[in-house]
Amino acid sequence: MFAGVEVKDKLFIVSLMDNNRYVKAIFKFYKEGFLWFLDHYNPDVIAVNYDFGVSSKLALTNKAYSNLFKDIVEEFEYRPVDKKSFKEKEKRIFKSNVEEFWKKIIHKDILPAETTEGLEQRLYNLPKSGIKLNKKLLSQDKRYIGKELDAVILSFAAYSFYNNRFETLESEYGIFIIPKYTYVPKKEREESQST
Repeated sequence: MFAGVEVKDKLFIVSLMDNNRYVKAIFKFYKEGFLWFLDHYNPDVIAVNYDFGVSSKLALTNKAYSNLFKDIVEEFEYRPVDKKSFKEKEKRIFKSNVEEFWKKIIHKDILPAETTEGLEQRLYNLPKSGIKLNKKLLSQDKRYIGKELDAVILSFAAYSFYNNRFETLESEYGIFIIPKYTYVPKKEREESQST
């Protein structure tokens, strides 16, 4: 299984994807629940957004949140991805940038995820990459849907890393793993959904 983790306020939003690109679940946890999840589900690869632990206002004042990436590495024995270790696939953690992937699949201006139009834009374009998401997994609360979709992209980044379908992006914050975008024609999407 491949996990993508996004942070919103005090919640960790986790998307789990299998090797067929099906999103199996989307969870919301507080920190203790998130650590329980890692201990019990033990995903092969974890992708977190590049500002993981910083995007939350809480993280700026709470050292435990800002150090969570490091805690996952130390407590759960995940190894960060670096240039020298792309071939090693098990128990890996890395940072990704969801905005870079959204730019690849949405070929026009990306509307804010907080708007209805922005959410519709993301939901419409998501299947074009072969991601299979049952919309019933998404929250009924509009405030979380954008971050849930980001978590789905992060789980796809973890899947892409594991299956050697990724690109790297270097920045002042380190190396980001970005899924390669390959357009999946509508006919193939419909066939895979019917099976």
